[in-house]
Amino acid sequence: MKRTQRHLVGILIILVAGILGMAGCVSVPTSGPIEKVVEGQQPTCQNCVNVEVAPPASGAEAREIVEGYLRATSNYQPNYTVAKQFLTRMAAEKWSPEKGASIYRGSLRATGPARVNLSGRLVGSLGEDRTYTAEDQKLSQNFDLKKENGEWRINTLPAGLWVDEFYFARFYQTYDLYFVSSRPSLVPDPIYLPVLRNPANAASALMKALLNGPSKWLKPAVSTAIPPNTTLSVDSVTITDGIAEVPLSDSVLALPDPQRSLLAAQIVYTLKQVGGVKGVLIKVNQQPYRVPGSDPKSLMISVDAIPQEMDPIPFVAGEQPYAVQDGEIKQVTTTSDRPTVSRLARPLGGGAYDVDAVAVSAANTDVAFTTNDRTMLRRAPLAKGEPTLLLRGVSDLLRPQFTRYGEIWDIGRQDDRQWLWVLPAGKKFPSRLDLPVLGDRMEVRAFKISPDGTRIALVRRTESATATTYELGLARIIRADSSIRIEGWRSLDTAQANLPQIARIADVAWLDATELMVLGAAGAADAPYAPFRVVEDASRITSEGDPENWDALELAVLPRTQGAIIVGGRGQTWKDNGSQWVPFVDKVSTIAYPG
Repeated sequence: MKRTQRHLVGILIILVAGILGMAGCVSVPTSGPIEKVVEGQQPTCQNCVNVEVAPPASGAEAREIVEGYLRATSNYQPNYTVAKQFLTRMAAEKWSPEKGASIYRGSLRATGPARVNLSGRLVGSLGEDRTYTAEDQKLSQNFDLKKENGEWRINTLPAGLWVDEFYFARFYQTYDLYFVSSRPSLVPDPIYLPVLRNPANAASALMKALLNGPSKWLKPAVSTAIPPNTTLSVDSVTITDGIAEVPLSDSVLALPDPQRSLLAAQIVYTLKQVGGVKGVLIKVNQQPYRVPGSDPKSLMISVDAIPQEMDPIPFVAGEQPYAVQDGEIKQVTTTSDRPTVSRLARPLGGGAYDVDAVAVSAANTDVAFTTNDRTMLRRAPLAKGEPTLLLRGVSDLLRPQFTRYGEIWDIGRQDDRQWLWVLPAGKKFPSRLDLPVLGDRMEVRAFKISPDGTRIALVRRTESATATTYELGLARIIRADSSIRIEGWRSLDTAQANLPQIARIADVAWLDATELMVLGAAGAADAPYAPFRVVEDASRITSEGDPENWDALELAVLPRTQGAIIVGGRGQTWKDNGSQWVPFVDKVSTIAYPG
């Protein structure tokens, strides 16, 4: 699924306020009338939604005034001038549409001559940093009115926008801003924008958002090559023959070449999401700005000119999975009509080790694997070479993982608690790290590091006297001063009433840079596990296939192609062929893609 075209089903709105009106934050064009669009007719306003937003009618009742106000705030308008007409003069001056938004599903009823109540469900909210939070709670919001010049107007109301969820999916879409990890590579940060039909206006809004910096949650894990206080020297980005011209203030002139390359990567990746953009020309003081790798004559930077190592999803040296059969690691070949399984060269081949779980490096040169009933962690080259024992004296090791940086990560138990072990590239022994995301009676059941290496998805299980609960969430990975720490737990609500519900979770993987695949099940103890696609802010959860008789246990996903394999409890595997899950190889206990 293309993220630039994705319309969020449960949320996608708010950017309207949080990003459009905020001083110093994202803005969209504020000129141009809101006009009614007749079915089949092309809109004359390039930045308007296909809904008529009417001002208050003369003599309207209190309930009709609140209804009109909610309709007006559910649809993006320049400056929300129509929405303000439903407010008293004093309320209009105080109202702050830029204070985020509340996304709701509900109905109105008059509870008095001057009070109207909105009741239903609060679906979600978007903060001023444009971060979506799933709410899924009972809603009861009062609007108090008074007569002004003989007409009912809203006098007391909450800050921000109130947006009906129906309009979220229709009139808003998500984009990614791109920032820099510590290594560096690019890291996406999703934001939400109204559907702007003029590509130049969408590019302008994206650039202003990029200059404003990352969201509050992601900020500690990333940086930006853009100097502080950098602005667009002209208020908008223009697009001519597919080239987006970005006029920046002269604060970027002092950047050395390495920082110029990072700045260009951030801008190109952010703007290439806009339809038709083939390249970027940065200008300072109306002169083309030199960036390493740009066209030597025009200084234009092609969308293909950014080095592939900057991509949020690393390229892997091979897409063939590796499976464990009868405790032995084997390579799966899929070039023929039927996949085949072949032994590796000795000493890995030949069954010298009884392997429990396996991971493969992105370079397709090494494997990490657990043995001895998940009590030992080893590493070995896929070519000739003896395996190295990395870790022993532990229990319940989870499946290990290689990051794009060549690190090996794993989680296991020692001293009667879970720990995280990380082996940096070039080191001989892993370091033991604390897992602050764990609380009392909690344990991590599965984990997966994001392709860009800055976030980790975790499945936590909590045991109590009465129930066992599962929780999906993200944490930030902070790499600084040759150390690594995990922080910033953010729970993802997988039990929202308006979305497919996931009560139990067996495994998690990254489908791409911002979406997860979860092997989950409904609440019943005998409900089978099935795959679900979960957006990283839980704004959308969709089923990815029926469980049939899978007895599904774990996932393997290749983010660059979104290739996915499910491993069942009876040794059968199923592969997603793009339209359905089809039987793959059998007699397999676990499977892994490179990376």
